[in-house]
Amino acid sequence: MSDWKLAKRSARYLKDTKSLKLVMQVSVKSGDEVAIESWSDADFADDKDNMKSATRVVEAIDGAVVQWVCKKQTDVALSTMEVGFTSTSHVGRELLGLQELMRELGFRVVQPVPMKTDNQAAIKHLEPKQSIASAKYVNFRVKFICDYARKPIIKPEYMESRLMMAVW
Repeated sequence: MSDWKLAKRSARYLKDTKSLKLVMQVSVKSGDEVAIESWSDADFADDKDNMKSATRVVEAIDGAVVQWVCKKQTDVALSTMEVGFTSTSHVGRELLGLQELMRELGFRVVQPVPMKTDNQAAIKHLEPKQSIASAKYVNFRVKFICDYARKPIIKPEYMESRLMMAVW
C-alpha cells in the first residue's frame, strides 16, 4: 500500500472515529470475575500490490481496550471465508493467551469468550454441527480454532461491519 493511500486511510479513520474515546479504568481485584471480548475484521485482498488481506482486532477486558492490532496476513487468501478463518485464528490465539494471563494473575474469566466478526461463512464453519471438510484448502494452522469454538471456550458471534469496533 502506498504512503499516500495509507495517509488517506488514516485520515478517514480519524475523521470517522473523532467522537470515540479510549477509556481505561481499573475496577477489579484479583479473584474477581472478568469479561473478555473481541472484535475482528478482515479485508479480502486489501493490499492491491500483493493481494494480501489485512486482519484488524480489538480486545477488551471489562470494557477497557487492552489490545488493538492491524496486521497484514502472511498468505494470499483464495476466498473471504479463508480470510475470515485466518482472522479468527489470529484472534483465537490472542484470546487464549489473554485468558491464560488473566488466570495467572488470579482472575476468573467469564466463558465462553465472545469473538465478534462479520464473516458469516467462517462463523458457520466454526459451529459444532458443521464440517469444514469442504474447505480443504484452508490451511490446517487456522483450523485449530474450530476445536476451541466447539468446547465452548471461544464463541464466534456475528456482528455487522458498520457496528464493528475493529473496522477502520
